[in-house]
Amino acid sequence: MGGTRIGMDTGKSITKYPTPYARPSVVPRCARPASPVPGRVRDGRAQTTDNRRRHQHEHHHGGAMIDIGMGSVQISECDQMGHLNVRYYVARADEALANLAHALGMGPRALRAQGLRLGVLDHHIRFIGELHVGAPFRFRGGVLGRDADTLVVLQEMRNTATDALAATFRVEVGLFDAASGERRPLPALPGADALRMELPAHAAPKGLNLTTPRARPHWDEAERLGLEERHVGAVSARECDRDGWLTTDGIIARVWDGASNLPWRRPPPGPQTVKIGGAALEYRLHYHATPRAGDLITVRSGLREIGTKTTVATNWLFDRESGLACATAELVGVRFDLSTRKALEIDDETRARMLPYVKAGLAV
Repeated sequence: MGGTRIGMDTGKSITKYPTPYARPSVVPRCARPASPVPGRVRDGRAQTTDNRRRHQHEHHHGGAMIDIGMGSVQISECDQMGHLNVRYYVARADEALANLAHALGMGPRALRAQGLRLGVLDHHIRFIGELHVGAPFRFRGGVLGRDADTLVVLQEMRNTATDALAATFRVEVGLFDAASGERRPLPALPGADALRMELPAHAAPKGLNLTTPRARPHWDEAERLGLEERHVGAVSARECDRDGWLTTDGIIARVWDGASNLPWRRPPPGPQTVKIGGAALEYRLHYHATPRAGDLITVRSGLREIGTKTTVATNWLFDRESGLACATAELVGVRFDLSTRKALEIDDETRARMLPYVKAGLAV
């Protein structure tokens, strides 16, 4: 991991991009090697040459992005669905973010010399194409905006072999005192102007809104709403950076880890004729405070929306001792047939089982 730690909440969001969600009908195939023909599979069809050219054009359009990361997917980074797990999308993006910060004059050694750390305040992530074991990937990054203490950047993750887009990350970043966690102002960053760009359409929100985050939730509110517990654990030292702060991927990891514990994710009684999997299409994460090694974290969850094929789940991650949320997260998820790799509509029986867990007023 790159060691970028989670930031602390400032109660503001620089940019808003609300748009309606276009729900897909097919989940990309992930339990088989990638096709030898360049281009990814969409809706069961190989991408045409014209489409490949369009994706390559998107790669260069909209601003001056630079290379900030490169690697390949390891077996240990994949989950039971056969693809790169969300934790490692974020962990790899964290490494790339450190390289982008270096290009802007905030390299890790320079920050350490000043007793500072880079911290993530807010993430909007779109998972667009799956990556399988051995798949090569690269990151490019650019700058969307800044103010006195917040930098907003875009990261694109692409399959190196096909140039297919795998994920986008809109990231709000700040500087923090490495010992106390107190917020610090950003330096001038003259190199940021050369990397200024507009947010491309393929990185804009679809099923979620980047509205100003709500007030920091308290455990008592989760109790009143009857939110389900999905994860109960503690932060281990191996998840933390050199200063003992939990690295950014440790938050999304806990949301993913608890998914199978949710009552609306459990299969109905009796034999199952279809093996069902799940995938995240989009995430919004807002980081209120950074846990440290040994801290206790409990994740409470509820459903905000049930669509035709997708759901929107809201998750509040609590420091169990203080009762205050250290992070909040929303995700757009889809169920799919593990054999055909096609997204499944939410049938009436499944919807009826989900409805009791829909809670009014949930937000990040």
